[in-house]
Amino acid sequence: MTRGSPDRSSRPFTLVVCGNCHGSTGDSKAGSRAGSKADERLDPLRRAVRACPHGVMVSTGCLGGLLHCRRTAGLHAAVQPCAEDRRPNGDVVRLGPITGEADAEAIGAWLRSGMPDDGTLPRRLRTAPAPRQVAPLN
Repeated sequence: MTRGSPDRSSRPFTLVVCGNCHGSTGDSKAGSRAGSKADERLDPLRRAVRACPHGVMVSTGCLGGLLHCRRTAGLHAAVQPCAEDRRPNGDVVRLGPITGEADAEAIGAWLRSGMPDDGTLPRRLRTAPAPRQVAPLN
């Protein structure tokens, strides 16, 4: 690899996945089917993070303060470019709803390609930010 063409997969990022969305399948049935649905969405994301030397995936509680999401709509996540020491150095990209393996594969490919802002991440996978709460005036 030449100096003029850096390896985009080495671009550090932190991917935060909503832990509350994992079992969400969009239907009312729980159990092994819900676990299977969550795995088909998480596995491509896990593979993408493993393929990026400085990628980190974190599972957390509800991202409702950051995302405008509903549990029944699918998995939601947010990714932020950062330096190798994990300091943020780019804007947060809100992701979701991730409703199936194809959505997760598209996001994984986008992560591996260095998160370019060139339209390779389908617009439908960019979720809206959470509505802002207005502070009361004194």
